[in-house]
Amino acid sequence: MSFTRALSCNLLLATAACMAGNYYQIRDGIPNSQYFLKANVVGNQYLFFIGDSVLAGTGLRDQGLRYSAQMVKGLKKYFPEADMRETRHIQPGGSWFGLYRCSRGQAVFGEVICSGHLAILDFAADDRNADPEVVKTSLEGLVRQITRYRATHSRILVYTLTPEMLADYQAGKVPEYIQISEQIADHYGIPSLNLAKYAADKIIAGDISFADFSADGINPTDAGAKLYAEAVAAFMDALMTAYPTPEKPQPYVLPAPLFPATDDNGRIVAYEDPQVQRIGNWQPGQASPIGPFRHLLVSAEPEATLKLKFKGSEIGLLDVVGKDSADLAYAVDGAAFQTLPAPKDATGPTLRPVSLGRGLDRNAEHELVVKIASPGTARIGGILLNGSIADAYAGLSTLERIDAIYAAMDPLVYQPPAGRFANIPKAMAKLRDGGELRMVLLGDSIIGNTSGSAFDLLLMRRYPKCKIIKITSLRSSTGCTYYQHENRVESYVLKHNPDLLVIGGISNGGDAEAVRSVIRQVRAQKPDTEVLLLTPVFGAVRDEHIRTFTPEIDTTTSNFRYNMQKVAAEEHCAFFDMTGPWWAYIQATGKTYGWFQGDAVHANARGCQIIARLLDQWFAE
Repeated sequence: MSFTRALSCNLLLATAACMAGNYYQIRDGIPNSQYFLKANVVGNQYLFFIGDSVLAGTGLRDQGLRYSAQMVKGLKKYFPEADMRETRHIQPGGSWFGLYRCSRGQAVFGEVICSGHLAILDFAADDRNADPEVVKTSLEGLVRQITRYRATHSRILVYTLTPEMLADYQAGKVPEYIQISEQIADHYGIPSLNLAKYAADKIIAGDISFADFSADGINPTDAGAKLYAEAVAAFMDALMTAYPTPEKPQPYVLPAPLFPATDDNGRIVAYEDPQVQRIGNWQPGQASPIGPFRHLLVSAEPEATLKLKFKGSEIGLLDVVGKDSADLAYAVDGAAFQTLPAPKDATGPTLRPVSLGRGLDRNAEHELVVKIASPGTARIGGILLNGSIADAYAGLSTLERIDAIYAAMDPLVYQPPAGRFANIPKAMAKLRDGGELRMVLLGDSIIGNTSGSAFDLLLMRRYPKCKIIKITSLRSSTGCTYYQHENRVESYVLKHNPDLLVIGGISNGGDAEAVRSVIRQVRAQKPDTEVLLLTPVFGAVRDEHIRTFTPEIDTTTSNFRYNMQKVAAEEHCAFFDMTGPWWAYIQATGKTYGWFQGDAVHANARGCQIIARLLDQWFAE
């Protein structure tokens, strides 16, 4: 374990646990989270809860009684200035599906579940009917996977009450699920909060009936949630006072797995991965009737087939099923096909994670084959794999990789306007004639996407005499409304000595005058700086540039694209209305916006290539 616990602390905590009815254990605590809460750094304050309907607050009249809200309240007591953001991820499939859902870089879901610094896991209700052997390897694998995602992640296990647990406690037994979970918590030094025991003790003591505690046996009533809130408050006080806030976060070092069968390489393989072979008429990039999918692979063609070669211990499927769904048939390693029937009682589209093969030799090569086996429609979200597949881009340079990604996309055709280089003559001279061009990209995480698109490699291929030095200067969710103040242009722009300053992103607050302020401040100290202004790309569908999109700039109203264009003209800057051709391209592909997104706001690899190819064509002579 990474944090050494002194004997005196052990005795103190053991005494406190006994006094509290032994319904929580602090173990190694969450000192890393204490550090991040105290530091209050933008982007680090997410607390992700993943679990079931209890976490969702199902049935509560007062949503503030949710135990997750009460845990945030407990943290706020000690870190009142921290900008905490509670994210709750409700899912079917318990800890087994959680193992797959919490992997790094979900290309299909477009989620970043393991964001922030603190993971709170609650699967008791959905794990109640699961095979205990599956729970062991899934929950441990999930814990390991979260730590592998970010080594400074703090973790807490929460157990809520089920009828089966209550029966065990009434019989004087510790529920098997609690035993398994506590073994894992002990092995990894994870704090645990046994709300199930706290509530069961109250019910057994006659303080409340089970019927009054929960109307359905799983989700607490407001009265039941108040009991949970009592337990949470004591737990959070003990958790926050057990260890001092460290001077810096310490990475957790994973020990060997507790259970030999545990495999911690769960992932959702995107159906569009080049290693997934599609046979027949499949339509990728289609809109999903439910979240959290960004897009689906759809077909209604009998015998349409998918194949995947892999290594790993388990293979499964993630799809959306409903009234019109087709039966599927599947085979692993050439075995006889088995039927995966469509649900006959479906009332609406439903997420279906399902295992198709378990206990496989994780070091051997395997193959999965899935095909449509009846009339109806298949809607595939991804393939669940606890293992690995070959990297289709292995050995390729960055330029070769982005070319391969773009080659699988619809070609982008864009005719840039004449005269666009009038205000960046020195930059264009360096591109044409050679030398070093220092290019500073200023903005937010969308500017991060722009930089990550590797457009500079395309420009250097187009202009081989020039060496582009690309400096990405950004702050998440930040635009010129921030950079214009307190001489921030010094640290974000001027210290990088730009020849060409590129300002873009979606976080300028619609304030073109703030952009003007930054331009003037930069030129006041470095008059020879040339500037290129970019209008927004990507972002949420509610954002102005998407919600009120017009292919050409609307010059009849005050809007950010038009105002940026005016600032560019008045300040003698180059201007690229990237919004117009970007969204027009997406609309023309026949694919949903999510096909190009990595999450609800940002671009994925395909989306980044729209940016890269537009910039390449804009700079082309």
